[in-house]
Amino acid sequence: MAPWHCCILLVCLLSPLKAEADDREWKEEMEKQMKQVLSIVKEQAELIKRQNLEITTLKKQTQEIGTLRKRIDVLETMNTMREETELKLASSIRETETNISHIAEKLNTKEGQQKRLLINSINEGTAVAFYAYISKDFTQIGKNHELVFDTVVTNSGNAYNNYSGTFTAPSSGLYAFSYSIAVAGHHMSGDHDSSLGEISVQLVRNASPCGSILADTEVSGDDEMGTGFAILFLDAGDIVRVVSLYASQGTLLSNGYVYWTFSGFKISG
Repeated sequence: MAPWHCCILLVCLLSPLKAEADDREWKEEMEKQMKQVLSIVKEQAELIKRQNLEITTLKKQTQEIGTLRKRIDVLETMNTMREETELKLASSIRETETNISHIAEKLNTKEGQQKRLLINSINEGTAVAFYAYISKDFTQIGKNHELVFDTVVTNSGNAYNNYSGTFTAPSSGLYAFSYSIAVAGHHMSGDHDSSLGEISVQLVRNASPCGSILADTEVSGDDEMGTGFAILFLDAGDIVRVVSLYASQGTLLSNGYVYWTFSGFKISG
């Protein structure tokens, strides 16, 4: 066999081996590249997972911040309300202290001393009875106005106070009361009300109405009068007074011709 034939034969025998070696190197390179790609994909997946976790955490933190802000708003509102309440309470306390001061000053006056000593000032066996009237015509009294019958004719036992218009029961028992009112069918000086005289009053024990009367003039020149009577059981210290039921109209008569009166006496006890 010629030498060149041997070379050709050798090349033919070695070519498959080279191709197989090249294929193995390619596969190894591809496996290496695939491992790198898989590693990169895994890193990216981990990164995305961390990012998603961070986003979830951020959302949760945002929600928690929103909740905290709401709580802060509620606390601020409550604090504002508490401050307002404290201011109102402080104002009320100051007002109460002022009222107490005024009451104390009043109790130190002759009138106050008379009220405090009223129950103890009545001698055993002294009759309790009073009669008083308003000394002059008047106009324009408002709703829940306490009438003061300033002129005292009788005040046995000193249970009636002509400065406040109140009767204070010195002891428990059965009492009788009478009260009278009058309105005019004309207008007096200082009466600027276009309506003729009208008024309704109540007899009040402490804070409870015990009767009422009405006087209403509908015709010019026609005066009107009303009288009420009541028998009440009172405890010691109970107060009885005459109070307007609503604002008056026109002229209210109380003069030598007719008087507004308030009277009472103890029946038994």
